[in-house]
Amino acid sequence: MSEILDMIQSYCPSGVEYKALGELGVFENIGVDKKTVDGEKLVTLLNYVDVYKHIYIDNTIPSMIVSAPDKKIRDCSCEQGDIFITPTSETPDDIGHAAVITETLVNTVYSYHIMRFRLFKKEMVTAFYIRYLFETFQVQSQIMKLSKGLTRFGLSKYDFAKIEIPVPPLEVQRKIVEVLDNFSELTAELTAELTARQKQYEYYRDNLLSFNNINRGGAK
Repeated sequence: MSEILDMIQSYCPSGVEYKALGELGVFENIGVDKKTVDGEKLVTLLNYVDVYKHIYIDNTIPSMIVSAPDKKIRDCSCEQGDIFITPTSETPDDIGHAAVITETLVNTVYSYHIMRFRLFKKEMVTAFYIRYLFETFQVQSQIMKLSKGLTRFGLSKYDFAKIEIPVPPLEVQRKIVEVLDNFSELTAELTAELTARQKQYEYYRDNLLSFNNINRGGAK
């Protein structure tokens, strides 16, 4: 943490610059429906759940097969460095889950249930950095303020473009992403370990407290 603060002091002596996301890239939600139409090409669909459950997305993750016309296939591509966001939810505080495409997805389009944010200047470090920002209070609070709805809440692409974020120099972004990636990996390992321990506990609990294979006291 102190190293990052030192870097900020060195690279940003006058403070970190803030920019609206619309200054950094373009949002689109012209995606493809979950259906198959005769005469259209079959493609893989990147959907809401894929984005909701992952931080990084490669070709091993999307699996749903749908169809799409040629124009949609061109316009709804999923390229390396794209950031995908969940734009709607039943509650405002569940909007804004984000995932980064780590490699261009082959013959894949995105669902109209998600939003694509494509940076004007493609830089993977910046994509990863922005993805982590979507988890922060400063971005989530803006999402809460901009969200609209009654039974289901959401933000338009114009609303997402208004969100302001701190944009430090690339060297600072890289260090922040490195630290947060390490913590994310550690968290995943701890979660897997806790899950294994929970299953182990349940196994021993059920066996130690089960007397079905032992004669009950007083049985003749």
